[in-house]
Amino acid sequence: MAKLGNIFNKEEIKKEEQHPRRIIKWIHYSKLKENVEQYCPARDKEEIESLADLIQATGEVIENLSVSKLDTDEYKIIAGHKRCQACKLLVEERGLKEFAFLPCIVNNVSAVQESFRVMASNGYHTKKPYELMHEITEMEKLLREHPEEFPPSLQKGRMVERLSKKMGIARATVQEYQQISRNLLPEVMEKFKEGEIEKSAALTLARLPEKMQKEVIEQGITKNVDIEEYKQKNLEPGAVEIRVSYRLLGIDEYDRSTVSRKALVKFLRGRYGSTSYEISQGEIRISCSDKNISISERSITWERYVTLLDQYCPKEEKEEPELVERREEQRDMVPEIETEDTDCKEPAEKLDREGREVSVPMDELVEEGREETAGLTRQEYMNSLDIKEVSSYISHFLTEEILRCPELIEKWLKDCVNEEGQSV
Repeated sequence: MAKLGNIFNKEEIKKEEQHPRRIIKWIHYSKLKENVEQYCPARDKEEIESLADLIQATGEVIENLSVSKLDTDEYKIIAGHKRCQACKLLVEERGLKEFAFLPCIVNNVSAVQESFRVMASNGYHTKKPYELMHEITEMEKLLREHPEEFPPSLQKGRMVERLSKKMGIARATVQEYQQISRNLLPEVMEKFKEGEIEKSAALTLARLPEKMQKEVIEQGITKNVDIEEYKQKNLEPGAVEIRVSYRLLGIDEYDRSTVSRKALVKFLRGRYGSTSYEISQGEIRISCSDKNISISERSITWERYVTLLDQYCPKEEKEEPELVERREEQRDMVPEIETEDTDCKEPAEKLDREGREVSVPMDELVEEGREETAGLTRQEYMNSLDIKEVSSYISHFLTEEILRCPELIEKWLKDCVNEEGQSV
């Protein structure tokens, strides 16, 4: 975290001015006005009473207040709000008029520096989530509107990284608080400010449409687990919608391949997310974008969609009868592959190295260009594989017959990769 002394650019000053003399001015508590930018007020009257007890026992306010001049006879508090409230209590409720005047140092600083000093005065205060969110929001405003007031290292770059560096907070945490600040409805924000909802609940609500935020608050739902349950019941597609979309998007064909569900998000985003894809059947309407899939106007991320698929449409590990039949057809097609100008003779019908029947290549299982199925093309299939799956593919489909003939190996490879060795 950057040191406070390095926050603002300072001109070179003379040695004798390094420690300027501060003049203490005694100001009546009634002349001291609260700063609207103060975001860490006393949480309850007991906190002020405890501070008043301490001041009374000490006999004076030990630490000077920091203020700026507002008018001829009024001052705005920069640091010392609770001390002022405590002295007001001592005078008005306990009749101790000797505490009516407070020691103050009047500062002549810019509005930007004043805002920063308010935050700095709360630096060692144990902050509530709302207060930390407010601090991040205000610091972002200062960095955007007055970058020249900060060191060069904080003047450029992504805002989330600059905030993370300045405040010593993880980038993910900064982004969560930004989302809460930007998306939470005012009435929900008030409950967050009062501590009626925790940060996790505020973040979940911030990710919901405004209409649903209102519904949740009106029903008195404040626990994050209850909000999540409400969201799943009212916002996410149900089992029927997921199962219909499973068929309409051709994911059943995908599941018949050797590709695992881990690669499904990448495949779906690549096939349907790159364009404004839309399809409907009856009352089920599906539209897709790079980030989300919307089913009957209920939008979720692709990652969440695959999670729901695993829940409502789990992938069966056993082979489909249709796949077995196609593999038998492919075994009969082996002689056709070997009829080209090669010195290889057609071997007798054999099993592969592991004793399995000859498998159907992916481009035969789901042919490229077939309109009757929304399955995988060879290029889409090969691009979705990771190293382990590529190894499995080669082991599964490279038959012993092909391995015995270099010409057939070359032909097989040319069918899988281009001249640069990339999948085609």
